[in-house]
Amino acid sequence: MKPATTGINPFNDGLDRLQEGDLEGAVAEFTRAIRRDPGHALAYLNRGLARRKLGDLPLAIADFDRALQIHPKLADAHLHRGLAWKKKGDAARGLADFEKAIQLNPRLAEAFVQRGSLRQKQGDEAGALADFEQAIQLNPLGKEAYNYRGLARMAKGDLAEAVADFEQVLQIDSHYVQAYYNRGLVRQKQGKLASAIDDFNQAISLNSHLAEAYANRGLALLQTGREVEAELDFHQFFRRKPAKRLELEKRIREVRRQLYR
Repeated sequence: MKPATTGINPFNDGLDRLQEGDLEGAVAEFTRAIRRDPGHALAYLNRGLARRKLGDLPLAIADFDRALQIHPKLADAHLHRGLAWKKKGDAARGLADFEKAIQLNPRLAEAFVQRGSLRQKQGDEAGALADFEQAIQLNPLGKEAYNYRGLARMAKGDLAEAVADFEQVLQIDSHYVQAYYNRGLVRQKQGKLASAIDDFNQAISLNSHLAEAYANRGLALLQTGREVEAELDFHQFFRRKPAKRLELEKRIREVRRQLYR
């Protein structure tokens, strides 16, 4: 964290720190802004955002609560509090906040994305797809909406459409790890194993800690007869996710049964 500034506008200094990724510095500056003006709703909002990114969810939620006490119609405070509840695993409170954010600002694309993601987890695929469609209409460059819609389409079995969504994500951001991984999953389902392996390679090159990419690349390698390489990938997965060893071993047995029956 950089030393605290002596600028005359700590709120603006906090925004600068937030944009630079100096989250602890941002918290310090927004705290200074709040000391100067205890009714500064946006300072509470942005301090909460920094705290959420730092993983300090209880304090982040407290900041969003305070922002909403001062400014009850602050849609962004509901959005970010919803994200904090989602991170804590409280889907009901997260959903309520996303719905309130949409009610207050029907053009807040991120709120539709997040509500859709929770609907998707709850099995409401139609509601989730509708939210992702709305988010894309509001923000055609919103990569998360395309990624989530791709997952929804994959779950429905609409594999070509899912690939199109993941490719749209990669046109927007060629370093979006999850889009490579997800496209690899679809290509694996389509039997396009070489292309799937290429996608998992790319995902791993961007994030070497993505355990599931090793598992699925290993399965694809196994399906193409590259057993030695597959075993190396399985070893990488077991190192990262030892609790899921039995689950992957079951999948490996299923692939081997299909290959040698």
